[in-house]
Amino acid sequence: MGCLLSVFTRQQLDKRRVALLQNADEVEDIREKITSYSIQNQYINQERVIDEKPHKDFTKIKCLTKNDESKIYLSQNKSNSEYYILKSINKQYLEYSGMQQQIQNEIKFGKECNGKFIQQYHQHFITNKKCYIILENVQGGNLKQLIKRKQMNEAEIRFYIAEILIALQHLHKNNIIYRNLTPYNVLIDNQGHIKLSDFSLCHFGTECNLLTGNIYYQAPEISKIQYQNQLSDYWSLGAIMYEMYFGYPPFFHPNINIYKKNKREQIIIIPNSISESAQQLLRQLLNNDIQQRIINKSIKKIQYHPFFDGLDWQMVQKRLEQSPFVPDIRSKSDLHYYLQEQQNENKIEQQIN
Repeated sequence: MGCLLSVFTRQQLDKRRVALLQNADEVEDIREKITSYSIQNQYINQERVIDEKPHKDFTKIKCLTKNDESKIYLSQNKSNSEYYILKSINKQYLEYSGMQQQIQNEIKFGKECNGKFIQQYHQHFITNKKCYIILENVQGGNLKQLIKRKQMNEAEIRFYIAEILIALQHLHKNNIIYRNLTPYNVLIDNQGHIKLSDFSLCHFGTECNLLTGNIYYQAPEISKIQYQNQLSDYWSLGAIMYEMYFGYPPFFHPNINIYKKNKREQIIIIPNSISESAQQLLRQLLNNDIQQRIINKSIKKIQYHPFFDGLDWQMVQKRLEQSPFVPDIRSKSDLHYYLQEQQNENKIEQQIN
């Protein structure tokens, strides 16, 4: 699940921070006044009292992931019995790390930009010590898990790339640059359709020049902290498409310095084992020159690409295309795809440490 691998759960901080934060996570049932959550000028402010402990309306079923800065739970709303993802983040950590802007982005996006291919935001609130965000419970795992599970054929890859394109089109129409498109953040819902998640790094506007995101999926202009726009998201789409074919990101090398060199010099090998149209689209999407990446910067130009020949875009838009993978979800509290992801996170953490 993408949100489990968000900036809060995947970033490894210096151990010296732990002493500042360890007490903040220990007390869950304290007497605090709850305020609505408002972020202005990158600061978290209290507006008004909305209830005494609204987070107590949610029963925490299971902690899905945790670290010194945040916890993520499967939770159940006591009033309607529905299941949600509850993210609990230490305010002290936000203040220490300067990450208020990322929380601002996630909340603002959730309020303003719902969509069929977007993980739904439900509500947020804060206490004196914590920030809480309530999100849709998307149970089918993520695209990274699918890539690891099986070799995809071209029809399957076309399905997922098409749905991601529709999701990006929705963001871009709302003047949002995603900047966080990775296979971890492409969730799979109960019907097998995609939902983008984790909008903490998104930018509201048509251009920016900030360094952010996963190095293996960030466009070259982001790595260089240069001018970025919506075309930066298409490079990330190309990186995902490449990984779906070959099992690893483009330019990949276990030596990070060699990887950066390959990416900078655009040293990429696209085997002839895939179709000519797929090769052509990959070269377009992974072009280091942002102005040459997609002709006329048009999403329609991509949709008319030969790679998508025969695809009914109206069916894609309506989520009526048959998914190649439908998760085996047995109940609303089914956790087995989450648990697989948690095991992957533990392996990643062990490798980092």
